[in-house]
Amino acid sequence: MLMLGVTGWLPVSAMADSDFEEGFLKRDKNGASPDIFIYRNAVTPGVKNIDVRLNDRLASHEEILFVSDEKQNVKACLTRNQLEQLGVKVDLYSGWRTAEESAGPVTAAQCEDIPARIPAAEVSYDDTQQVLTLTVPQEAVDSRRFTMISPTEWDHGVTSLRTSYNGYFYSSEIKSQGSSSKDETSRSAYINLNSTGTLGAWRLYSIDSFYRNPGEKWESNHDRMYFARDIAALRSNFQAGEIYTQTSGYMTGAVPLSGVSLATNEQISLDSQFSYSPVIRGVARTNARLIVRQRGNIIYSTTLTPGAFAIDDLYSAQVGADLDVTVEESDGTSQRFHVPYTALPNMIRAGTMRYSLAAGQYRDQNSGSDEPWVAAASMDYGFEHFTWNSALLASEDYQFASTGISWNIGAIGAFSTDVAWSQYNETWNDNRSRSGQAARFLYARYFDITDTSLQILGYQYRSRDFREFSEFISRHNYKNYYSSYDDDDWQINDWQHNKRSRIEMNMTQNLEDYGSLYLTLSQDRYYGTDKKTTSISGGVGTNIGPATVSLYWTKNKDFEYNENQVNLSISLPLGSRNTDSRDYGTLNYSLTRDRDNRYSQSMGYSGSALDNAINYSANVQRSTDNKYSESGTVGYNGSLASINGGVSHSHNYTQYSAGMNGGLTLYGGGLILSPQLNNTVAIIETPDASGIGVSGTNNAKTDYFGHAVVTSLTPYRYNEINLDTSQTEGVELKETARKVVPSDGAAVLLRFATRVGRRAMVEIRSTRAIPIGAMVFVEGEKEEAGIVGTKGMTYLSGLDAKHDQKLNVIWGETKAEQCSFTLPALPGAQQPDEWYEKIVVDCR
Repeated sequence: MLMLGVTGWLPVSAMADSDFEEGFLKRDKNGASPDIFIYRNAVTPGVKNIDVRLNDRLASHEEILFVSDEKQNVKACLTRNQLEQLGVKVDLYSGWRTAEESAGPVTAAQCEDIPARIPAAEVSYDDTQQVLTLTVPQEAVDSRRFTMISPTEWDHGVTSLRTSYNGYFYSSEIKSQGSSSKDETSRSAYINLNSTGTLGAWRLYSIDSFYRNPGEKWESNHDRMYFARDIAALRSNFQAGEIYTQTSGYMTGAVPLSGVSLATNEQISLDSQFSYSPVIRGVARTNARLIVRQRGNIIYSTTLTPGAFAIDDLYSAQVGADLDVTVEESDGTSQRFHVPYTALPNMIRAGTMRYSLAAGQYRDQNSGSDEPWVAAASMDYGFEHFTWNSALLASEDYQFASTGISWNIGAIGAFSTDVAWSQYNETWNDNRSRSGQAARFLYARYFDITDTSLQILGYQYRSRDFREFSEFISRHNYKNYYSSYDDDDWQINDWQHNKRSRIEMNMTQNLEDYGSLYLTLSQDRYYGTDKKTTSISGGVGTNIGPATVSLYWTKNKDFEYNENQVNLSISLPLGSRNTDSRDYGTLNYSLTRDRDNRYSQSMGYSGSALDNAINYSANVQRSTDNKYSESGTVGYNGSLASINGGVSHSHNYTQYSAGMNGGLTLYGGGLILSPQLNNTVAIIETPDASGIGVSGTNNAKTDYFGHAVVTSLTPYRYNEINLDTSQTEGVELKETARKVVPSDGAAVLLRFATRVGRRAMVEIRSTRAIPIGAMVFVEGEKEEAGIVGTKGMTYLSGLDAKHDQKLNVIWGETKAEQCSFTLPALPGAQQPDEWYEKIVVDCR
């Protein structure tokens, strides 16, 4: 069954009995209600912007109308159309108003009595959490509605231009080793700009860098620039310009093009739509409750009606850990069964398709030759137990195709196999035609009993002439661009050492209280030689008291090189690490031994201060020949930018470095400085109020103009922005939290209404009997400034201190149920030392 929140739907009389006599209080149409004081979670009529949950799943965040019934109980008003949009199958039940009657702005006449229409349905509201919860039988839920947040809720943001910058300066002085030589000094600098322009749903991205090497002039490097926008109807992303292909084929990679692409944007769909999970099937004998546990934790629960069921919308499961399912029947009996669960990264949910299309001219800044035209496509489709994938790529002298299947084979694990073909003309060798085949397999399994993860990956190049496109185009451009080079050049030799096979193995083992260990292995074999390249590494980590100890070993061997290395590291936290402070430090020690039996040691201390605003480190290193080097760094993470600096010194060199990174956002309200920006951001405006803290940011506060930037939002998901005025005097917000669903790349503008100025505790005296709950309004404003409490006491904030201000007290519709008073201007317009002033007024 589906569930919607807690107490707001319940009639007020259903709550705890009041200790007050309501006859002493006044209720009227203007909202002066004793319920505000009598009941902890009382609800007043009107429109509220709240979360709506359906069977414990967040279904929407929208405006919901609350109305009073004939018994003056306040209830949420949901129409037939709203229920359908939430994902309720209203057609399974009778008694609803027609779709036409439910159309248009919501009114009290359109409200549906949901428990009377759907058996066992419940509706409740928790005003403290602003959550409305609807609970209905599983059969009444249309799981297809839970595929994405409605595009009507998307916010494409305001027109803006923003950039993230990162720059550093580096200076090195190498001391001379002889009396006749001079010290050598070199200086270099680097700047990277990642820029975004927004206009409606369109985005313009540009990535550029500038660098200066010792003794040279500044040079620029333009990486790419392209337009992009998401298309809701296709759940896809369109790009045009200097792009990369987005094909999912494992051998095609990301190919740089000057062209266009259209591809599935998985961010648009909810998490439950793409990530693979098994379908849980069974039969309920009675009205029952289904519970799914993973590693002992409940990850899913719903109610079932008698008959067969299929749960296909699991979305919070951990990939690789098996599922334990319990069906609790209404007669007290239970069914229990086990569902093996292992998935591979490219597996998608049953009934889901993922695709990509791209076409354009190959883009290579380092080549002087004419680049070929390229077209690429891929498609994956999910079935209940497996995912089918395919990819195609074609250019003037190269063609590629691949297909494969990945499937969950129950208790055995997950397995995938792919085959690929390539055909090409050797443009560097009289256009000789070549072709080849390759195959790949992947096996993965998580073993619950031993808490072990295992993955084995293998490639088999069935012929020496198989080429990935990146290999072909590199060889093509290399020969054309460096035509004067002989075939004995190292890149040509690398081409001739064609891979024959590759195998990789990764294993991790959890040792519970003793830590964990891992082991990785890879080996490549080649055509035309018996030599091979091998890489093996392993490690173990554990905690000894507060210290973390890890031991790491690696061995790499190729045609000409053999390397062995062992490393021991110890990390010991020092200082305060409690929940009230993030200022602490860590003492680090490292010992490394290489294949030549040479040792190096390092010891250092790193820490942070001022709530992570400042970070620092100091290190000393010692080598086998007793040579020492020292280094230190310090950084500051501010609300406008981050800066850092460092110095290192040894017997023969001294190095200095300095860096700075941050973000700039230009929009209609001005220019805002901030830390580095991610792709999707929010612009905060608090008019006339500076210094307001913004949650989820690194020490960010609104600037002098009342502006700030939330540097990272999750696109196509509900993001909650919270503001903190606890450190700001004279400022109060009418709301401190807002939810928004940004589209990818948006700069969402959020304006928070502020009350800046005078605060006062006013004792309202009058010849009229002003009841508790009467509303106080500033003349000319629609929102109440305060509510009258006992003995006429009312707290008011955000008042004009420089001028006299008229306020109205209203507890009814007649003149006899209203009065007014004036607050005189504050002398000098200065707030008293106390956080509020005390005033007695006469209301007439």
